[in-house]
Amino acid sequence: MDKYAVIMAGGVGSRLWPLSREAKPKQFISADDDKCMLIQTIERICEVVPAEKCFIITNKNLHDITLDTIKGFLPSSNIILEPTRKNTATCIAYASVFLKHKIGSGILSFIPADGYVKDNTNYRKALENAYLAAEITNNIVTIGINPTYPATEYGYIHADFSTCNENFTHVINFYEKPELENAKLYLDSGEYLWNSGIVLGDMNVIIDNIKRYLPDHFNKLSEAIVHLDNQDYDVIIEKAYEEVQNISFDKGVLENSKQIYTVKGFFDWDDIGSLDSFSKTLSKDSSGNSIRGKHFGLETSDSVIYSDDVLIATIGINNMIIASTKDAIIICPRDRAQEIKSLVEKLKQNGYEYFI
Repeated sequence: MDKYAVIMAGGVGSRLWPLSREAKPKQFISADDDKCMLIQTIERICEVVPAEKCFIITNKNLHDITLDTIKGFLPSSNIILEPTRKNTATCIAYASVFLKHKIGSGILSFIPADGYVKDNTNYRKALENAYLAAEITNNIVTIGINPTYPATEYGYIHADFSTCNENFTHVINFYEKPELENAKLYLDSGEYLWNSGIVLGDMNVIIDNIKRYLPDHFNKLSEAIVHLDNQDYDVIIEKAYEEVQNISFDKGVLENSKQIYTVKGFFDWDDIGSLDSFSKTLSKDSSGNSIRGKHFGLETSDSVIYSDDVLIATIGINNMIIASTKDAIIICPRDRAQEIKSLVEKLKQNGYEYFI
């Protein structure tokens, strides 16, 4: 069966502000001074799926930057535009009915554009195994990452390894970001994997699950897609997006279905979900500081310091985040990095939209 990939590249990445902006979200920036995360994701996938069968779904406001970024990597016609951001359930549902309308059949993978991976060999093996598992089980398959520490910033997959096939196993349940004590229990048990956000399945299987667990998504988007070639399609699909629930695919489908499988991935992985996790891609000095750009410090340790062209000088700080761009600076304790998303919302509400 033909393999297709859909790269989900419509997010904002507000927890990475001020590095990530609405006009240039995190998938368009580099985590390691190499190519941007979107291009690195495309190159990894294209080791398994040919470029002409790789699609990108993104927000219509990001069309131009997406088009410029993927030139020479993917066909421009493989960009699917969402009228607005409406979470991953709508993203996956829309891409599925869109490709069903355009292609007819095949196994789809949905892959976040902002995953950071260095071990492409084991990534390729996991993706190949997941496509195979999707075909064998005729069910939805996820890719879980073998955890290496008790992370509280990731979702978890509880896998039934007692029924483990050579390449995949049944999923017992999904769990959102846990408290530290639970994360430690998950790690020690050996029964849990980090949820990479990668989902695969025959397009008919994915659509059937959406029809069963999110019928409004299926009905509204299916009714809209038949007008794809009409002049007023933009208005029709925007109305459909307005009318469906804002919910993740994990919450809407995966947590409800009892027929989900997972493939264990043995590659390094990070979703670069915050400035603290961004530090994992940066070089460290002898005091444990993760640094990019110009920095000089006295009695500065275990901090994340990012500078875009300006010198950052520090004295007597520990476990802090300082990130500076040309027009904005963020300073906060590392253990409050997840709150940057709330800060960005407050900035919008208080007239600082220009800086978002």
